[in-house]
Amino acid sequence: MTAFAVTLLATVMLSLGSASAFATANGQVSARHEQLRVMSLNIFYGGDELDLATHDFCATANGCPQTLRQVERVIRDAHADVVGVQESERNTERIASALGWYGSDRAHVMSRFPIIDPPGSNGLYVFVQVAPGRVVAVANTHTPSDPYGPYLVRDGGSLNKVLDLERKVRLPAVQDLIRVLPKLAREGIPVMLTGDFNSPSHLDWTPAVAAVRPEVRYPVAWPVSSALAKAGLRDTYREAHPDPVAVPGFTWTPGGPEGDPHEVHDRIDWVLSAGPSRTIDSKVVGEVGGPDVGVEVSPYPTDHRGVVSTLDVVPAVPPVLVAPDSRRVTIGKTLSVTYHAPGRRGEQVALLDGRGRIAASHPTSTDGNRDGTVRMSTKGLARGRYDVALSSGGKVLSRTPVWLYPQGEPTKVSVDKRRYKAGESIGVNWSNAPGMGLDWVSVFACPAGKCKDSSEYLVYTYTASAIEGHAKIGPHSIGSEDSWPLPPGRYVVRLLPDDGVLPVAQSAMFTVTKKS
Repeated sequence: MTAFAVTLLATVMLSLGSASAFATANGQVSARHEQLRVMSLNIFYGGDELDLATHDFCATANGCPQTLRQVERVIRDAHADVVGVQESERNTERIASALGWYGSDRAHVMSRFPIIDPPGSNGLYVFVQVAPGRVVAVANTHTPSDPYGPYLVRDGGSLNKVLDLERKVRLPAVQDLIRVLPKLAREGIPVMLTGDFNSPSHLDWTPAVAAVRPEVRYPVAWPVSSALAKAGLRDTYREAHPDPVAVPGFTWTPGGPEGDPHEVHDRIDWVLSAGPSRTIDSKVVGEVGGPDVGVEVSPYPTDHRGVVSTLDVVPAVPPVLVAPDSRRVTIGKTLSVTYHAPGRRGEQVALLDGRGRIAASHPTSTDGNRDGTVRMSTKGLARGRYDVALSSGGKVLSRTPVWLYPQGEPTKVSVDKRRYKAGESIGVNWSNAPGMGLDWVSVFACPAGKCKDSSEYLVYTYTASAIEGHAKIGPHSIGSEDSWPLPPGRYVVRLLPDDGVLPVAQSAMFTVTKKS
């Protein structure tokens, strides 16, 4: 993820025709209303797995780069400013680069405006700097897809069974968003949440809709959308098109290799907003001639239609912060750090080692400008964790960690023992990980001591985008219902970036034995 200096941002904004930021007499930045086009788009297994000619899977993994180019066209044709991407599989920053944009593989957000990964966000949201010294907050999510609630309704499930499924499978996936995003909105920051929610909306499964859509057997107050609405997040598509009978706005599905022969079509991809923003318009993005499609693209490169919403926002002054452009840095490279400071004399951004000593530092602006970017050399520094810190008046006001590694050091993953008894949890450690939003560590079987690249993943857990970390894989990990306890045999753990299937590190082989 990259952040540029405010002066460069101003140039970029002028080239885009924005006139929403101006300097007051005392040099402070004020903000008027901005129009922002925010898009949600599931790009289907990284955007390069769909064959546009056959509309089936590509013959080889990641084998259709031309489809990825078509994904880029979809974003251009939608005239989006900010896009939350699902199923990006390491390609968020790649797509952003092709568009000449900024991108975050950690948050799965890309934007024509600079992106800031603020301390404490833990990858849950980023700030998009739409005007000098002014930001909006953008979060993106992808809740679990299976089991799918509308299929349960189709197959005769009761309302109570449907609600129980949603509360167990999907509602937990949005609890952190509900905890964090409303607080940002209360602080006056415009908030946008994009996602493939894998759930219909309570605004769509109403008594009126149940009377005309056979697949809607009864009204459902779907828990995910209901909880987000209760938290103050507004559905921009339904604000623009309030009648779900007249304008269903289906995003699932225009068709794809995984389509169900008895498909239930619905609107499961949303752009939600909170805080100082107002919906102007919202359109479905999809195939030519698709139902309610307002932005048509042919051929359409994914199995979800997107949605793009035009919002009137009042961007906010961010909290005091310091944000490096990368959380892992090759020793010898320059580290760029964006800051928003109080604007007092003597403020500085420093790189602190593990004992709190200053390893490098740079003063912030000397002209009272509160926003900017500093660049610090890492030449000659030791490997390890450091903190980037913003200090003012002798006090550290904001800090966030970075990790420094020598040139060529690989990503590593290891397990804490050579032998485990069946049912015993496996301790996993990793370092120099990509730090993408959906990095994961998984157990793979090695029959007869041979670990094949094509072997199936078993039980796994996500790394929470940590560059270095530790996790336990055991009875409560993902996939444990089918793969735990591991039967006696030989195994490895692999680290795989961003929900992809190509590992970047593998542990030494270990053995699982029978219980004594």
